[in-house]
Amino acid sequence: MPILQLENVTKKFGGVVALNNVTFQVEKSEVLGVIGPNGSGKTTLINVISGVYKPESGKLIYKGTNITRVKPHLRCRMGIARTYQVVRIFSGLTVLENVMVGVLNGTKHGKISMEEAMKEAESILSYLGLDKMKNLQAELLNIQYRKRLELARAIGMDPELLMLDECLAGLTPSEVFEMLDVIKRVKEDKDTTIIMVEHLMHAVMNISDRVIVFNEGKIIAEGKPEEIAKDVKVAKVYFGDRELALKFIKR
Repeated sequence: MPILQLENVTKKFGGVVALNNVTFQVEKSEVLGVIGPNGSGKTTLINVISGVYKPESGKLIYKGTNITRVKPHLRCRMGIARTYQVVRIFSGLTVLENVMVGVLNGTKHGKISMEEAMKEAESILSYLGLDKMKNLQAELLNIQYRKRLELARAIGMDPELLMLDECLAGLTPSEVFEMLDVIKRVKEDKDTTIIMVEHLMHAVMNISDRVIVFNEGKIIAEGKPEEIAKDVKVAKVYFGDRELALKFIKR
């Protein structure tokens, strides 16, 4: 059974259809890459799955349960966690306290003491190479470590499904590869299912088991990374010109 299924999901903002009758499923333990140009519906998709937005129609099935109307904080406790396109850390808290927030509000909500949450948060920070920064105010971190901290907080929720919304944006090439290594370790060590929304094509192709492509709120292609990389229709969406797309595909 897939860990997540979307069935005919539509989300509108006034007259704008951000998601148009979207149907797909996510298999347990896979990394699903989600790509597409700006405004294609990628972040709206993450917001619908996490419960920030409710769809006008369609339904979401998580581990066999209909969660279409389930509130966001309850989805967290069911094992769904996310990061944000624009990093959202708690600036007034320390690095350690940020991760503790995740631990205390995830799948272990109400089942773990503050002392246990602190130990678990410290373990996660060590796992992600942030242990030496644990007592720093989060607002003092640069963009690379802010993104890593947000990932640590999400991991602290002990998710089965982790959604990463452009977690590589703003990073240098070397930082991108470091973050990809971290994501691969999370997937392998914790058997986490990952939905990764990203603009960096090479990064998505490097890490994904399967890729879906959005344009104007619709899925226009779905397949293995090597199949998507050779799809002229996908290249045209990015380059806006069929001939240029063909040249790109033939490179």
